[in-house]
Amino acid sequence: MKKWLCCGMLILTSFSNFARETTLTLLHTGDTHGRGMSEEGIGYGKISAYAEAMRKNNHPVLLLDVGDAVSGIAMTDLSLGVANITAMNYMRYDAFTPGNADFIFGGEVLRTLDKKANFPFVSANVYYQGQQIFNPFVIKNISGVNVGIIGVTPLNAMVATTDNKLTGFEVSDPIAAIKTTVALIKNKVDVIIVMAHLGKVDPDVNIGKLLAAVPGIDVLVDGHDHIEVPDGTRIGNTIMVNVGQYGRFLGELTLTLKDKKIVAWRERLLDRTALAAVTTESHVEAFIQQQRAKSAATLSEVVMTLPFTLDGQREHVRSGQTNLGMLLADAQREHARADIAFTVGAFLRDSIQAGPVSLGQLRNALPFTLPLVTRDMSGQQIKDFIEHNYTDRQVISGAYAHVSGMTFTVDFSRPVGDRMTQIQVNGAPLESSKIYRVACNEQVSDYGIRQVPVRDRYEVTMASLLADYVNRHTALQPPAARIHVAR
Repeated sequence: MKKWLCCGMLILTSFSNFARETTLTLLHTGDTHGRGMSEEGIGYGKISAYAEAMRKNNHPVLLLDVGDAVSGIAMTDLSLGVANITAMNYMRYDAFTPGNADFIFGGEVLRTLDKKANFPFVSANVYYQGQQIFNPFVIKNISGVNVGIIGVTPLNAMVATTDNKLTGFEVSDPIAAIKTTVALIKNKVDVIIVMAHLGKVDPDVNIGKLLAAVPGIDVLVDGHDHIEVPDGTRIGNTIMVNVGQYGRFLGELTLTLKDKKIVAWRERLLDRTALAAVTTESHVEAFIQQQRAKSAATLSEVVMTLPFTLDGQREHVRSGQTNLGMLLADAQREHARADIAFTVGAFLRDSIQAGPVSLGQLRNALPFTLPLVTRDMSGQQIKDFIEHNYTDRQVISGAYAHVSGMTFTVDFSRPVGDRMTQIQVNGAPLESSKIYRVACNEQVSDYGIRQVPVRDRYEVTMASLLADYVNRHTALQPPAARIHVAR
Protein backbone atom coordinates (compact mmCIF):
# COMPACT_ATOMS: atom_id res chain seq x y z
CA MET A 1 0.00 0.00 0.00
CA LYS A 2 1.25 3.49 -0.83
CA LYS A 3 0.55 6.85 0.80
CA TRP A 4 0.45 10.15 -1.04
CA LEU A 5 -0.21 13.58 0.44
CA CYS A 6 -1.95 15.80 -2.07
CA CYS A 7 -3.83 19.06 -1.63
CA GLY A 8 -3.94 18.61 2.15
CA MET A 9 -5.56 15.18 2.07
CA LEU A 10 -4.16 11.70 2.46
CA ILE A 11 -5.18 9.31 -0.30
CA LEU A 12 -4.63 5.59 0.19
CA THR A 13 -4.76 3.67 -3.06
CA SER A 14 -4.98 0.03 -4.03
CA PHE A 15 -5.71 -0.94 -7.60
CA SER A 16 -7.73 -3.77 -9.08
CA ASN A 17 -10.03 -4.13 -12.05
CA PHE A 18 -13.42 -2.52 -11.65
CA ALA A 19 -16.30 -4.95 -11.74
CA ARG A 20 -19.83 -3.78 -12.47
CA GLU A 21 -21.00 -5.58 -9.34
CA THR A 22 -18.65 -6.16 -6.45
CA THR A 23 -18.60 -6.64 -2.70
CA LEU A 24 -16.67 -4.72 -0.09
CA THR A 25 -16.29 -5.96 3.48
CA LEU A 26 -15.72 -3.59 6.38
CA LEU A 27 -14.14 -5.37 9.33
CA HIS A 28 -14.51 -3.01 12.26
CA THR A 29 -13.44 -2.82 15.88
CA GLY A 30 -14.01 -0.15 18.50
CA ASP A 31 -13.92 0.56 22.23
CA THR A 32 -11.46 -2.28 22.77
CA HIS A 33 -9.70 -0.28 25.52
CA GLY A 34 -6.51 -2.27 25.09
CA ARG A 35 -8.24 -5.63 25.21
CA GLY A 36 -7.20 -6.59 21.71
CA MET A 37 -3.94 -7.43 23.48
CA SER A 38 -5.64 -9.46 26.23
CA GLU A 39 -7.34 -12.84 26.43
CA GLU A 40 -10.68 -11.29 27.35
CA GLY A 41 -12.10 -10.98 23.84
CA ILE A 42 -11.35 -12.35 20.40
CA GLY A 43 -7.84 -10.97 20.42
CA TYR A 44 -5.86 -9.16 17.75
CA GLY A 45 -4.22 -12.40 16.59
CA LYS A 46 -7.49 -13.89 15.35
CA ILE A 47 -8.82 -10.62 13.98
CA SER A 48 -5.63 -10.20 11.98
CA ALA A 49 -5.77 -13.76 10.63
CA TYR A 50 -9.39 -13.33 9.57
CA ALA A 51 -8.63 -10.09 7.72
CA GLU A 52 -5.48 -11.50 6.12
CA ALA A 53 -7.36 -14.54 4.79
CA MET A 54 -9.71 -12.17 2.97
CA ARG A 55 -6.82 -10.19 1.53
CA LYS A 56 -5.08 -13.34 0.29
CA ASN A 57 -8.31 -14.39 -1.45
CA ASN A 58 -8.42 -10.99 -3.19
CA HIS A 59 -11.59 -10.07 -1.34
CA PRO A 60 -11.89 -6.27 -1.06
CA VAL A 61 -11.67 -5.51 2.65
CA LEU A 62 -11.15 -2.52 4.92
CA LEU A 63 -10.02 -2.95 8.54
CA LEU A 64 -11.20 0.01 10.61
CA ASP A 65 -11.13 1.00 14.28
CA VAL A 66 -13.50 3.65 15.64
CA GLY A 67 -11.50 4.59 18.72
CA ASP A 68 -10.70 4.02 22.39
CA ALA A 69 -8.07 1.43 21.57
CA VAL A 70 -4.69 2.45 22.96
CA SER A 71 -5.32 2.37 26.71
CA GLY A 72 -7.39 0.50 29.25
CA ILE A 73 -5.40 -2.50 30.48
CA ALA A 74 -2.17 -2.47 32.39
CA MET A 75 -0.04 -4.05 29.66
CA THR A 76 -0.89 -1.40 27.06
CA ASP A 77 -0.81 1.43 29.58
CA LEU A 78 2.74 0.59 30.65
CA SER A 79 3.88 1.45 27.11
CA LEU A 80 1.66 4.57 26.88
CA GLY A 81 -0.22 2.92 24.03
CA VAL A 82 2.81 2.09 21.87
CA ALA A 83 2.28 -1.68 22.24
CA ASN A 84 -1.29 -1.43 21.00
CA ILE A 85 -0.38 0.74 17.98
CA THR A 86 2.48 -1.64 17.09
CA ALA A 87 0.07 -4.60 17.10
CA MET A 88 -2.35 -2.65 14.89
CA ASN A 89 0.55 -1.97 12.50
CA TYR A 90 1.15 -5.71 12.19
CA MET A 91 -2.56 -6.18 11.50
CA ARG A 92 -2.50 -3.61 8.67
CA TYR A 93 -5.39 -1.43 9.80
CA ASP A 94 -6.66 0.94 7.12
CA ALA A 95 -7.83 3.77 9.39
CA PHE A 96 -8.30 4.69 13.05
CA THR A 97 -10.38 7.45 14.62
CA PRO A 98 -9.19 8.63 18.07
CA GLY A 99 -11.84 8.43 20.78
CA ASN A 100 -11.91 10.20 24.11
CA ALA A 101 -9.94 7.52 25.98
CA ASP A 102 -7.16 7.72 23.40
CA PHE A 103 -6.31 11.15 24.86
CA ILE A 104 -5.77 9.70 28.34
CA PHE A 105 -1.95 10.03 28.16
CA GLY A 106 -2.22 13.56 26.79
CA GLY A 107 -2.37 15.23 23.40
CA GLU A 108 1.36 15.08 22.69
CA VAL A 109 1.48 11.34 23.39
CA LEU A 110 -1.40 10.81 20.96
CA ARG A 111 0.48 12.78 18.30
CA THR A 112 3.50 10.55 18.91
CA LEU A 113 1.33 7.46 18.48
CA ASP A 114 0.06 8.88 15.19
CA LYS A 115 3.64 9.13 13.96
CA LYS A 116 4.34 5.52 14.98
CA ALA A 117 1.27 4.20 13.15
CA ASN A 118 1.52 2.79 9.63
CA PHE A 119 -2.15 3.67 9.12
CA PRO A 120 -3.81 7.08 9.21
CA PHE A 121 -5.41 8.61 12.28
CA VAL A 122 -8.57 10.14 10.81
CA SER A 123 -10.51 12.89 12.59
CA ALA A 124 -12.07 16.04 11.16
CA ASN A 125 -12.40 17.95 14.43
CA VAL A 126 -9.15 17.69 16.46
CA TYR A 127 -6.92 20.76 16.49
CA TYR A 128 -3.61 21.80 18.00
CA GLN A 129 -2.91 25.52 18.18
CA GLY A 130 -5.68 26.13 15.70
CA GLN A 131 -4.50 23.61 13.08
CA GLN A 132 -5.99 20.21 12.25
CA ILE A 133 -3.54 17.56 13.40
CA PHE A 134 -5.07 14.46 11.80
CA ASN A 135 -6.35 13.75 8.31
CA PRO A 136 -10.05 14.68 8.24
CA PHE A 137 -10.63 11.93 5.70
CA VAL A 138 -8.94 9.36 3.52
CA ILE A 139 -10.02 8.12 0.09
CA LYS A 140 -9.36 4.53 -0.86
CA ASN A 141 -9.92 3.16 -4.35
CA ILE A 142 -11.22 -0.39 -4.18
CA SER A 143 -12.12 -2.26 -7.36
CA GLY A 144 -12.69 1.05 -9.10
CA VAL A 145 -14.94 2.40 -6.33
CA ASN A 146 -13.73 5.52 -4.52
CA VAL A 147 -14.51 5.10 -0.83
CA GLY A 148 -14.26 8.17 1.38
CA ILE A 149 -13.61 7.53 5.08
CA ILE A 150 -14.23 10.44 7.46
CA GLY A 151 -13.47 10.35 11.18
CA VAL A 152 -14.82 12.38 14.08
CA THR A 153 -13.85 12.57 17.77
CA PRO A 154 -16.27 13.31 20.65
CA LEU A 155 -16.42 16.68 22.39
CA ASN A 156 -15.57 15.10 25.74
CA ALA A 157 -12.15 13.99 24.47
CA MET A 158 -10.76 17.18 25.97
CA VAL A 159 -11.67 16.06 29.50
CA ALA A 160 -10.00 12.66 29.20
CA THR A 161 -6.98 13.84 31.16
CA THR A 162 -5.77 16.88 33.10
CA ASP A 163 -5.75 20.29 31.44
CA ASN A 164 -1.95 20.59 31.44
CA LYS A 165 -1.71 17.48 29.21
CA LEU A 166 -4.07 19.04 26.67
CA THR A 167 -2.66 22.55 26.44
CA GLY A 168 -3.18 23.84 22.90
CA PHE A 169 -5.51 21.00 21.91
CA GLU A 170 -9.21 21.41 21.20
CA VAL A 171 -12.09 19.53 19.62
CA SER A 172 -14.59 21.38 17.44
CA ASP A 173 -18.27 20.57 17.03
CA PRO A 174 -18.41 17.03 15.56
CA ILE A 175 -21.57 17.57 13.53
CA ALA A 176 -20.32 20.77 11.91
CA ALA A 177 -16.98 19.09 11.12
CA ILE A 178 -18.66 16.12 9.44
CA LYS A 179 -21.03 18.37 7.49
CA THR A 180 -18.09 20.38 6.13
CA THR A 181 -16.08 17.29 5.25
CA VAL A 182 -18.94 15.47 3.53
CA ALA A 183 -19.50 18.55 1.37
CA LEU A 184 -15.77 18.61 0.56
CA ILE A 185 -15.53 15.03 -0.71
CA LYS A 186 -19.02 14.09 -1.93
CA ASN A 187 -18.17 14.79 -5.57
CA LYS A 188 -14.88 12.88 -5.32
CA VAL A 189 -16.17 9.57 -3.95
CA ASP A 190 -18.82 6.94 -4.62
CA VAL A 191 -19.33 5.76 -1.04
CA ILE A 192 -19.00 7.80 2.18
CA ILE A 193 -18.15 6.03 5.44
CA VAL A 194 -18.10 8.00 8.68
CA MET A 195 -16.22 6.60 11.67
CA ALA A 196 -17.99 8.42 14.51
CA HIS A 197 -16.90 7.95 18.10
CA LEU A 198 -20.15 9.56 19.28
CA GLY A 199 -22.72 6.97 20.35
CA LYS A 200 -26.45 7.41 20.76
CA VAL A 201 -26.67 8.38 24.42
CA ASP A 202 -25.19 11.89 24.75
CA PRO A 203 -28.16 14.30 24.60
CA ASP A 204 -26.14 17.10 22.97
CA VAL A 205 -24.05 15.38 20.29
CA ASN A 206 -25.06 11.92 19.10
CA ILE A 207 -25.37 9.96 15.88
CA GLY A 208 -29.10 10.65 15.65
CA LYS A 209 -28.45 14.39 15.54
CA LEU A 210 -25.51 13.86 13.19
CA LEU A 211 -27.54 11.92 10.64
CA ALA A 212 -30.44 14.34 10.88
CA ALA A 213 -28.11 17.23 10.11
CA VAL A 214 -25.85 15.62 7.49
CA PRO A 215 -27.40 13.73 4.56
CA GLY A 216 -25.31 11.68 2.18
CA ILE A 217 -23.59 9.34 4.66
CA ASP A 218 -23.78 5.77 3.35
CA VAL A 219 -22.27 3.94 6.32
CA LEU A 220 -21.74 5.07 9.90
CA VAL A 221 -19.40 2.98 12.05
CA ASP A 222 -20.32 4.06 15.57
CA GLY A 223 -18.58 3.81 18.92
CA HIS A 224 -18.29 5.45 22.35
CA ASP A 225 -21.44 4.12 24.06
CA HIS A 226 -20.27 0.44 24.15
CA ILE A 227 -23.67 -0.76 22.88
CA GLU A 228 -23.41 -3.40 20.17
CA VAL A 229 -25.93 -3.50 17.32
CA PRO A 230 -25.98 -7.22 16.43
CA ASP A 231 -27.31 -7.01 12.86
CA GLY A 232 -26.69 -3.34 12.16
CA THR A 233 -29.58 -1.00 11.45
CA ARG A 234 -30.72 1.72 9.11
CA ILE A 235 -31.17 5.27 10.28
CA GLY A 236 -32.80 7.05 7.38
CA ASN A 237 -30.66 6.18 4.36
CA THR A 238 -27.56 5.37 6.44
CA ILE A 239 -26.37 1.91 7.48
CA MET A 240 -25.25 2.10 11.12
CA VAL A 241 -23.10 -0.51 12.86
CA ASN A 242 -21.57 -0.69 16.34
CA VAL A 243 -19.40 -3.54 17.59
CA GLY A 244 -19.88 -2.87 21.32
CA GLN A 245 -16.94 -3.11 23.69
CA TYR A 246 -13.73 -4.77 24.85
CA GLY A 247 -13.01 -6.77 21.69
CA ARG A 248 -15.83 -9.22 22.35
CA PHE A 249 -16.92 -8.97 18.73
CA LEU A 250 -15.46 -8.29 15.32
CA GLY A 251 -17.91 -6.45 13.11
CA GLU A 252 -18.24 -7.69 9.54
CA LEU A 253 -20.28 -5.44 7.27
CA THR A 254 -20.55 -6.76 3.73
CA LEU A 255 -21.64 -4.24 1.12
CA THR A 256 -22.83 -5.24 -2.33
CA LEU A 257 -22.19 -2.50 -4.88
CA LYS A 258 -23.57 -2.18 -8.39
CA ASP A 259 -22.52 0.68 -10.62
CA LYS A 260 -20.53 1.96 -7.63
CA LYS A 261 -23.63 2.24 -5.42
CA ILE A 262 -24.64 0.14 -2.40
CA VAL A 263 -27.55 -2.11 -3.37
CA ALA A 264 -27.46 -4.59 -0.45
CA TRP A 265 -25.71 -5.08 2.88
CA ARG A 266 -25.32 -7.54 5.74
CA GLU A 267 -23.79 -7.01 9.18
CA ARG A 268 -22.57 -9.79 11.47
CA LEU A 269 -20.91 -9.62 14.87
CA LEU A 270 -18.37 -12.43 15.10
CA ASP A 271 -17.40 -13.66 18.56
CA ARG A 272 -14.84 -16.17 19.79
CA THR A 273 -17.14 -19.08 18.97
CA ALA A 274 -17.66 -17.87 15.40
CA LEU A 275 -13.90 -17.55 14.94
CA ALA A 276 -12.96 -20.72 16.83
CA ALA A 277 -11.58 -22.38 13.71
CA VAL A 278 -9.39 -19.39 12.82
CA THR A 279 -5.71 -19.85 13.65
CA THR A 280 -4.15 -16.74 15.13
CA GLU A 281 -1.77 -14.74 12.95
CA SER A 282 1.62 -15.94 14.18
CA HIS A 283 3.59 -12.68 14.07
CA VAL A 284 0.79 -10.72 15.75
CA GLU A 285 0.36 -13.33 18.46
CA ALA A 286 4.13 -13.55 18.97
CA PHE A 287 4.30 -9.80 19.54
CA ILE A 288 1.43 -9.92 22.04
CA GLN A 289 3.05 -12.77 23.96
CA GLN A 290 6.32 -10.84 23.97
CA GLN A 291 4.56 -7.83 25.50
CA ARG A 292 2.85 -10.00 28.11
CA ALA A 293 6.16 -11.54 29.11
CA LYS A 294 7.81 -8.12 29.22
CA SER A 295 5.20 -6.77 31.64
CA ALA A 296 4.57 -9.97 33.62
CA ALA A 297 7.11 -9.38 36.38
CA THR A 298 5.62 -6.00 37.20
CA LEU A 299 1.96 -6.88 36.80
CA SER A 300 1.97 -10.25 38.56
CA GLU A 301 3.04 -8.78 41.89
CA VAL A 302 0.34 -9.28 44.54
CA VAL A 303 -0.48 -5.87 45.98
CA MET A 304 -3.46 -6.61 48.25
CA THR A 305 -5.83 -9.32 49.41
CA LEU A 306 -9.57 -8.73 49.30
CA PRO A 307 -11.99 -10.38 51.72
CA PHE A 308 -14.88 -9.81 49.28
CA THR A 309 -15.34 -9.16 45.56
CA LEU A 310 -15.58 -5.54 44.42
CA ASP A 311 -18.24 -4.86 41.79
CA GLY A 312 -16.90 -2.85 38.85
CA GLN A 313 -19.34 -4.04 36.19
CA ARG A 314 -19.95 -1.21 33.75
CA GLU A 315 -23.75 -1.29 33.92
CA HIS A 316 -23.66 -1.25 37.73
CA VAL A 317 -21.07 1.47 38.38
CA ARG A 318 -22.79 3.87 35.98
CA SER A 319 -26.24 3.48 37.51
CA GLY A 320 -25.80 3.01 41.26
CA GLN A 321 -23.41 2.87 44.18
CA THR A 322 -21.21 -0.24 44.21
CA ASN A 323 -18.76 -1.41 46.82
CA LEU A 324 -15.84 -0.71 44.49
CA GLY A 325 -16.92 2.90 43.97
CA MET A 326 -17.65 3.47 47.65
CA LEU A 327 -14.41 1.86 48.83
CA LEU A 328 -12.32 3.89 46.39
CA ALA A 329 -14.08 7.07 47.53
CA ASP A 330 -13.35 6.08 51.16
CA ALA A 331 -9.68 5.65 50.26
CA GLN A 332 -9.58 9.07 48.59
CA ARG A 333 -11.27 10.78 51.52
CA GLU A 334 -8.94 9.20 54.07
CA HIS A 335 -5.79 9.98 52.09
CA ALA A 336 -6.72 13.64 51.58
CA ARG A 337 -8.31 14.01 55.05
CA ALA A 338 -11.31 15.45 53.28
CA ASP A 339 -14.88 15.89 54.48
CA ILE A 340 -16.35 14.27 51.37
CA ALA A 341 -14.97 12.28 48.45
CA PHE A 342 -16.42 10.97 45.24
CA THR A 343 -15.37 9.01 42.20
CA VAL A 344 -17.35 8.46 39.01
CA GLY A 345 -18.45 5.36 37.15
CA ALA A 346 -16.31 6.06 34.09
CA PHE A 347 -13.17 5.40 36.15
CA LEU A 348 -14.28 1.94 37.30
CA ARG A 349 -13.52 -0.51 34.50
CA ASP A 350 -13.68 -4.03 35.93
CA SER A 351 -14.62 -6.04 38.99
CA ILE A 352 -11.91 -7.30 41.35
CA GLN A 353 -12.37 -10.81 42.69
CA ALA A 354 -11.91 -11.72 46.35
CA GLY A 355 -8.53 -13.11 47.33
CA PRO A 356 -4.98 -12.11 46.34
CA VAL A 357 -5.03 -9.29 43.79
CA SER A 358 -2.15 -8.64 41.40
CA LEU A 359 -1.09 -5.21 40.21
CA GLY A 360 -2.33 -6.14 36.74
CA GLN A 361 -5.79 -7.03 38.02
CA LEU A 362 -5.96 -3.85 40.07
CA ARG A 363 -4.85 -1.62 37.20
CA ASN A 364 -7.29 -3.27 34.82
CA ALA A 365 -10.08 -2.25 37.19
CA LEU A 366 -8.63 1.22 37.89
CA PRO A 367 -6.50 2.10 34.86
CA PHE A 368 -6.49 5.88 35.18
CA THR A 369 -3.31 7.31 36.64
CA LEU A 370 -4.18 10.97 37.18
CA PRO A 371 -3.68 12.51 40.63
CA LEU A 372 -6.04 12.95 43.54
CA VAL A 373 -6.99 16.55 44.26
CA THR A 374 -9.09 18.45 46.77
CA ARG A 375 -11.38 21.39 46.10
CA ASP A 376 -13.24 23.68 48.48
CA MET A 377 -16.93 23.45 47.63
CA SER A 378 -20.07 24.77 49.29
CA GLY A 379 -22.76 22.41 50.43
CA GLN A 380 -24.97 23.70 47.61
CA GLN A 381 -22.27 23.03 44.99
CA ILE A 382 -21.86 19.49 46.28
CA LYS A 383 -25.59 18.84 46.18
CA ASP A 384 -25.92 20.34 42.71
CA PHE A 385 -23.13 18.10 41.44
CA ILE A 386 -24.51 14.85 42.85
CA GLU A 387 -28.10 15.60 41.80
CA HIS A 388 -27.22 14.61 38.22
CA ASN A 389 -27.24 11.00 39.47
CA TYR A 390 -30.99 11.25 39.94
CA THR A 391 -32.40 12.99 36.88
CA ASP A 392 -34.02 9.64 36.09
CA ARG A 393 -34.60 6.40 37.94
CA GLN A 394 -32.79 4.43 35.25
CA VAL A 395 -29.93 6.87 34.62
CA ILE A 396 -26.79 5.26 33.15
CA SER A 397 -23.90 7.70 32.99
CA GLY A 398 -20.13 7.68 33.16
CA ALA A 399 -20.50 10.74 35.41
CA TYR A 400 -22.46 8.78 38.04
CA ALA A 401 -20.90 9.75 41.38
CA HIS A 402 -20.00 7.25 44.12
CA VAL A 403 -19.68 9.04 47.46
CA SER A 404 -17.87 8.85 50.79
CA GLY A 405 -18.59 10.89 53.91
CA MET A 406 -22.24 11.44 52.93
CA THR A 407 -25.60 9.76 53.36
CA PHE A 408 -28.90 10.93 51.93
CA THR A 409 -32.34 9.95 50.71
CA VAL A 410 -33.46 10.23 47.09
CA ASP A 411 -37.12 11.08 46.51
CA PHE A 412 -38.13 10.74 42.85
CA SER A 413 -41.48 12.41 43.54
CA ARG A 414 -39.62 15.70 43.94
CA PRO A 415 -38.56 17.92 40.98
CA VAL A 416 -35.39 17.14 39.02
CA GLY A 417 -32.47 18.92 40.67
CA ASP A 418 -33.98 18.76 44.16
CA ARG A 419 -34.43 15.05 44.82
CA MET A 420 -31.74 14.65 47.50
CA THR A 421 -33.13 15.03 51.03
CA GLN A 422 -31.93 14.32 54.57
CA ILE A 423 -28.32 14.90 53.45
CA GLN A 424 -25.78 14.16 56.16
CA VAL A 425 -22.04 14.86 56.08
CA ASN A 426 -20.24 12.67 58.59
CA GLY A 427 -23.37 12.56 60.75
CA ALA A 428 -24.28 16.26 60.59
CA PRO A 429 -26.81 17.93 58.26
CA LEU A 430 -25.36 19.39 55.07
CA GLU A 431 -25.20 23.19 55.26
CA SER A 432 -25.72 24.91 51.89
CA SER A 433 -23.36 27.81 52.59
CA LYS A 434 -20.69 25.89 54.48
CA ILE A 435 -17.42 25.17 52.66
CA TYR A 436 -16.37 21.52 52.66
CA ARG A 437 -13.11 19.96 51.57
CA VAL A 438 -13.91 17.55 48.72
CA ALA A 439 -11.52 14.93 47.32
CA CYS A 440 -11.78 13.49 43.83
CA ASN A 441 -9.59 12.47 40.93
CA GLU A 442 -8.35 15.47 38.96
CA GLN A 443 -9.85 14.06 35.79
CA VAL A 444 -13.42 14.56 37.06
CA SER A 445 -14.75 17.39 34.95
CA ASP A 446 -18.51 17.03 34.68
CA TYR A 447 -21.02 19.61 35.80
CA GLY A 448 -18.56 22.43 36.43
CA ILE A 449 -16.16 20.66 38.78
CA ARG A 450 -13.09 21.84 36.88
CA GLN A 451 -14.17 25.44 37.34
CA VAL A 452 -13.60 25.01 41.09
CA PRO A 453 -9.91 25.72 41.88
CA VAL A 454 -7.70 22.85 43.06
CA ARG A 455 -6.63 23.24 46.66
CA ASP A 456 -4.26 20.29 47.10
CA ARG A 457 -2.80 17.79 44.66
CA TYR A 458 -1.52 14.33 45.63
CA GLU A 459 0.57 12.44 43.08
CA VAL A 460 -1.06 9.08 43.75
CA THR A 461 -3.10 6.90 41.42
CA MET A 462 -6.49 5.41 42.16
CA ALA A 463 -4.98 1.93 42.07
CA SER A 464 -2.33 2.73 44.67
CA LEU A 465 -4.88 4.54 46.85
CA LEU A 466 -7.16 1.50 46.94
CA ALA A 467 -4.34 -0.97 47.59
CA ASP A 468 -2.92 1.14 50.44
CA TYR A 469 -6.38 1.53 51.95
CA VAL A 470 -7.14 -2.20 51.84
CA ASN A 471 -3.74 -3.08 53.29
CA ARG A 472 -4.16 -0.61 56.18
CA HIS A 473 -7.66 -1.83 57.05
CA THR A 474 -6.94 -5.46 57.85
CA ALA A 475 -10.48 -6.13 59.17
CA LEU A 476 -12.14 -4.58 56.12
CA GLN A 477 -15.91 -4.91 55.93
CA PRO A 478 -18.18 -4.25 52.92
CA PRO A 479 -19.17 -0.58 52.93
CA ALA A 480 -22.66 0.13 54.26
CA ALA A 481 -25.30 1.63 51.99
CA ARG A 482 -25.15 5.41 51.87
CA ILE A 483 -28.25 6.16 49.84
CA HIS A 484 -31.87 5.41 50.61
CA VAL A 485 -34.50 5.66 47.88
CA ALA A 486 -37.85 6.88 49.22
CA ARG A 487 -40.83 4.70 48.33
